[in-house]
This record gives sequence, C-alpha cells and structure tokens, in this order.
Amino acid sequence: MLLISTVSAMTMAGPRVIQVIGEDYPAIGILGRKNTSGIPATAIWIQSSVALLFILSSTFESVLVFSGFTLALNSFVTIAGIFVLRYRQPNLERPYRTFLYPLPPLLYLLLTGWILGFTLISRPAEGLFSLGFIGSGLIFYWLAANRLSAR
Repeated sequence: MLLISTVSAMTMAGPRVIQVIGEDYPAIGILGRKNTSGIPATAIWIQSSVALLFILSSTFESVLVFSGFTLALNSFVTIAGIFVLRYRQPNLERPYRTFLYPLPPLLYLLLTGWILGFTLISRPAEGLFSLGFIGSGLIFYWLAANRLSAR
C-alpha cells in the first residue's frame, strides 16, 4: 500500500517540479508548457516516458534500488546544506532550533552515508547509474543557467 501511495504522490508532484524548472529557465521553457486546461502535459509525458523506460529496461528491484539511492543521495546533500549555510551565513536569523544540534543532522548524514556506501558496494550498477543521472542533471542545469545569464 505504501508503494502505491508513493507512486501516486510522485506522479502528481513530479511533473509540477519539471514544469517549474521549465518556467524558471527559458532555455528549457518547453518543460513549462501547459495545455489549455492548465495541466503540465509536456512534463507529464516526459516523466511518464522516463518511468516506462525504467520499467521496461530493468527489474522491479533494480528500479527500487535506483530510486531509493537517488532519493537518499538528494536528502543527504540537502541535510549537508545545513552546515554549508551555517558556515557561509553565520549571522543569518535562525528562528527554528534543533534539539541537540548538530547531533541530529550529523547522525542522519552518518546513517544515510552508510546506506549510500553500502548500496554502491552491493549494487554498483544502480548506484553508479544514479550518480550519472544526477550528474547529467547538474550539467544540464549548469548549461541552462549559463545560457540564461548570457542573455
């Protein structure tokens, strides 16, 4: 049941993320297109095509390992960003305080880092494919952002 609800949530949220990226970066504005009803049809088609490609080209287990690794890596980088922000902007107002800071985010990074390392060792194909997928996204983002700033 959890898998079905997760797939349902990602099916709703994923295309909207793609749409907003297209709206933010004119170089890839095609991603932000909506149909006459306001539905991000292009983004839905793109996400559906990628999902079908994963389903048809791999096993269910491999898709789960890949997506789990990708989500864990993204959350790892997000939590690590807390320390980067505190270093770069030490005087920034922080209205929310975490109990026993910095222990909870450090513990999270330690456990998630262990999971990521274990996945890379035990399932290198899925882990490396995930790293390549995220890396290609970063390159694509960099190119789109530089094209935007060049205008």
